[in-house]
Amino acid sequence: MSEVAVETAAPATSGPRWLLRALLTRVDLKTRLSLFIGLLLGVVLLLAVYAVLGNSKRAVQGEIDAVMRLATNLLDDQAIPAEATDQNLLPVLLSVFDHTRHLCVERGPADAAPNPRGCPAAIDDSVPDWFIAQVTTAPRELRIALPAQGGERRPVIVRSDPADEILEAWNEARPLLLLIVAIGFLTNAIVVFSVWRALKPIDLIRDALSGIGRGELHPGLPKATTPELKTIIDGVVELGLNLEQARSDNQRLLRHSLEVQERERRAIARELHDEIGQSLAAMDAEAALLHQKVGSAIPELSVRTQGIRAGIATLYDGLHLLLARLRPAGLDEFGLGPTLESLVADWSGRCPQIRFEVRIEIERIAGESLVQVYLYRIAQEALINATRHARARRISVMLCEDVNRAVHLRISDDGCGLPAALRFNDAAEARRRAKPDGERIGLGLLGMIERAETLGASLAIDSLPGEGTTISLRLPQQDEA
Repeated sequence: MSEVAVETAAPATSGPRWLLRALLTRVDLKTRLSLFIGLLLGVVLLLAVYAVLGNSKRAVQGEIDAVMRLATNLLDDQAIPAEATDQNLLPVLLSVFDHTRHLCVERGPADAAPNPRGCPAAIDDSVPDWFIAQVTTAPRELRIALPAQGGERRPVIVRSDPADEILEAWNEARPLLLLIVAIGFLTNAIVVFSVWRALKPIDLIRDALSGIGRGELHPGLPKATTPELKTIIDGVVELGLNLEQARSDNQRLLRHSLEVQERERRAIARELHDEIGQSLAAMDAEAALLHQKVGSAIPELSVRTQGIRAGIATLYDGLHLLLARLRPAGLDEFGLGPTLESLVADWSGRCPQIRFEVRIEIERIAGESLVQVYLYRIAQEALINATRHARARRISVMLCEDVNRAVHLRISDDGCGLPAALRFNDAAEARRRAKPDGERIGLGLLGMIERAETLGASLAIDSLPGEGTTISLRLPQQDEA
């Protein structure tokens, strides 16, 4: 059985059509409509010019045909009487032709009175060459034999001379051509201006949609000038309202989730402190009592009881660190400022190779207690990232207020910096980058973003490779709790 090869034509990726399609995709609607209207008006303009030139050519042709028919009729051998073949009537007639428009007589070299203006005459210099080329017709001529002395006859040529008619046609066509060009350009300018003005709201709508993508849910929108634009503008407004409602619902759910998380952390911290902490304390007391009673009698048992107590102390230190992560001690009693100082002091003890700098200008943040908890969590996560991943030698923590009583929290280091995918100026930009494509934002940074959004604060990360990282948070003035 023979096989039949079926070849599928691949879509063309080059050629005039592909190039035209690629260019059109880069041209906006206003420019595309303006080009189309300009091209259409250009075609109409060319047709009008062609019509004027055609009329001029027909006028020149008609005049030349008429005068040549007249000359032919006058010089017809049958129309001239026999007695006119002498040297009287025919030379007079040719002399008349010399002074007739659109005709000229070319005599032989023996003629004593050649035509002074040339045959045919030169066309006036004011007439452009392109017009002459368009309206000039094929030359016409009549050849006759003029009687001469001695019974000889010498040839004489009567030629068509369109110079005057071409000049007249140009003087008549020039105002029309200028008027056509002026009307064409004026019409094109008016139409293009009208198109650009009518479609200008589309640019504002596009900017509004871009603003919505950046989180500006109430962008300035133009007034609707047509029913179609009114539908689009109403849709954009409704989209902004729906996104605002969705953002509000999301923030409310996020706030509730974080509140539940903090309550769970507090409950777990309380259980760990009450249950495990007390159990470790009881185990340590039993080991101490056992060592006191039998340790001196049995040296091996004394060593083991000391090891048990050391293990219990290690577990207790780990429990203390875990409790500090779950619920910062002293935050409700002393406020955010002293608690941050305690946090930095704790990290300084664990990381002696890093120099920590602290600048705390406020102790307690106005508002509900969760505000302080969220700010503490953001600073805590920033310090964890700086000490574990940045390879920093210096870390600074600043907490202060500006003249508008807005709270500023800044944690900076001189470490290796972050890649460009993890730098952002606002939470909306950070959320766009937290998508599966590309380099994802980690859970730590995502938690910082969520807490900043819940507080209504602005969070930004400024970093350059090899030049460190700065995490800045600005919290507007809070009402007193």
